Amino acid sequence: MTRRRFRTLLLASAALTMLPTLGRPLQAQGTEPSAGAVLELPTVDVQATAWRAWEGVPGYVAPVTTTGSKTDTPLIEAPQSVGVVTRDQVDDQAALSVSQALRYTAGVLGEVRPSARYDSVFVRGFGGQGTGAAFVNFLDGLRQGRGLYFGVPNTDPWLLERIEVLRGPASVLYGQTGVGGLVNLVSRRPTADHVNEVRIEAGSNALLQTAFDLGGALTEDGRYTYRLTGIARKSGTQYDHVEEERIAIAPAFTWRPDDSTTITLLASYQHDPEGGFYNFVPASGTVLANPNGRIPRNFFGGDPAYDKYYRTQAAIGYQLEHRLDDVWTVRQNFRYAHIDAEVNVLSVRSVGADQRTGTRSATFVSDHANAFALDNQAQASFTTGALRHTALFGIDWQRTSARARQGLRTQGVPGIDLFRPVYYQSIPAILTDPSGLTNQNIDQLGFYAQDQVALGRWRFNVGLRYDRASIGTTTHTTTGADAGSLSQFDDALTWRVGGLYLFDNGLAPYASYSTSFLPNTGTQAPQRGGGTFEPTTGEQYEVGVKYQPPGMNSFIQASAYHITQQNVLTQDPVYLTGSIAQGEIRSRGIELEGRASLTANLDLIGAYSYIDAEITKSNNAGVAGSRVPQVPNHMASGWANYSFTEGPLRGLSLGGGARYVGSTYGNDTNTFKVDAVTLFDAALRYDLGARFERAKGLEFAVNAQNIADKDYVASCSSVTACYYGNGRLILGSVRARW
Repeated sequence: MTRRRFRTLLLASAALTMLPTLGRPLQAQGTEPSAGAVLELPTVDVQATAWRAWEGVPGYVAPVTTTGSKTDTPLIEAPQSVGVVTRDQVDDQAALSVSQALRYTAGVLGEVRPSARYDSVFVRGFGGQGTGAAFVNFLDGLRQGRGLYFGVPNTDPWLLERIEVLRGPASVLYGQTGVGGLVNLVSRRPTADHVNEVRIEAGSNALLQTAFDLGGALTEDGRYTYRLTGIARKSGTQYDHVEEERIAIAPAFTWRPDDSTTITLLASYQHDPEGGFYNFVPASGTVLANPNGRIPRNFFGGDPAYDKYYRTQAAIGYQLEHRLDDVWTVRQNFRYAHIDAEVNVLSVRSVGADQRTGTRSATFVSDHANAFALDNQAQASFTTGALRHTALFGIDWQRTSARARQGLRTQGVPGIDLFRPVYYQSIPAILTDPSGLTNQNIDQLGFYAQDQVALGRWRFNVGLRYDRASIGTTTHTTTGADAGSLSQFDDALTWRVGGLYLFDNGLAPYASYSTSFLPNTGTQAPQRGGGTFEPTTGEQYEVGVKYQPPGMNSFIQASAYHITQQNVLTQDPVYLTGSIAQGEIRSRGIELEGRASLTANLDLIGAYSYIDAEITKSNNAGVAGSRVPQVPNHMASGWANYSFTEGPLRGLSLGGGARYVGSTYGNDTNTFKVDAVTLFDAALRYDLGARFERAKGLEFAVNAQNIADKDYVASCSSVTACYYGNGRLILGSVRARW
């Protein structure tokens, strides 16, 4: 093949990848141009290949993803299930957290424990609670390090351009991850097009917030661009004596020194003086009958003179990409992050015989962490005979150094009346000594390779990765001396393979297999030698079909999967106070998701999930054979947004949606249930500029979540830990764009 012919094919491939819909040219569905046909290429910047897919798109359909392959791959060509929540969807639905933004995404249960403090999600039935919860912890393709206890990063959705959900094991690209999948947050990036937006918003619970988003080119040639995004919020909550406060800012800057090189600096700072509600109530009086009645939704189990949550997080990093020639492109993605969290919390641990007096414990935590993440990539685009390859080779490294001081008190802590609480009680101080101090270092080094192969209409993806992970933990005595250090080393080989076929009519059936691993922390019983546990491993079989109708800006995908997670920690059958890695969880299900921007007027989202998640092996009595708690069998949602562009109603947009979450079990033994719930949302926007030229860019909006103000329990993780869902929230805003 001549160099000119190779360059033509490369340009054609890059151009077709950037098309907003895949249904226009036949080449996008795998056919070659006929001999003698003239292929007209649009003007595109072909040297920026991987992170270009994370730029903003209008509407609800994002045709290209980077999260699923670390290359810019059309969703229709990826032999796996990936969901994308766009910026327009987040704005239309007025999501105040990442969990809220994921409400209309198949396979994802984002509000098992509704809170502004953390985003904890279940994907395909896998999530968890406490320190083992599946917190959203990927930002711009890199893992966000966290503290030992409450120092968990949280990103305000206003700072994001999109949210991508990779369903199923993702270890082959990202190392130690949960078997259900991962959620990757994508920051707003500099743009050559000028962006200027300011919002002032007010709503329920005395919510007040203001936000801005500014960006554009700093020079006429577009070599220097910037973005500056920020938000400030102060709000009450539906719970007595609990508030939320936040201020966040995210500057970004891109420099293109030449046509082959791009350097983007990304930074952020977020301060949460008040972290909102993150507590629980017992099942008795919420989902189970209580002779004293129902515990009110606004119940606060702590004490306003004691409880607090303070968090500050900051990060700075860069993304560097350089195109060496027609074949090779190299990239480096780096971030350093720091987080501080200070916590006082009173929690109800049990309910007395009178079914109204709750005994409480008091906890103090000071949590700090420094995290580094680095991902080096080399991508090669070439052909071997009839095969077209996009090969990716990478080495990534992650290190988190955490230091925490913790104190717990159960004696002398006053109880609380669940139905007539009395606050401002005397809470004994927690005086921690050095024995409450823990230091921990977590390292991961991974080597991975991936080849995406195109053969006519066939698309194949093969990936292989080797990881080494280590965890070093040091505890202390009351005198401050080291009580001992525990070192844990794990290594794993993970892989995946997938195949897909592109039909002329826009259908694309696929099948894939993938594996994962995740280290288990802690030690076995001393009688077993006190050794560390084998890592949790997982595997997934998935089949599905994708559909992108030619000439339409829409995308539909259906998938069926079978996931098995092995080496889950369960009770030691001999030494009952210890654990052993013998448990197993199986999840299988079906997902349907459709997104469409059918015209300039109508945007649609529809999703359905069937999840059959079962604990198949456990040494805990009565647990094997039970459904995984907090995971519903059925979830469904739908959203529609219609904009009037002509006639007397031009400028008006109406949106509405419904969310159904099926019933769930509240504990591992499945002894009680949480009822199913259906919730409704709505949105109304009016663009004054559509009617009055002098008001161009001015918009009013009103959003309502849980319109009927349904009083419901979102989930329970045990008989003493249930979580109320969010009540009705109305948010009004004035938005100015220029």
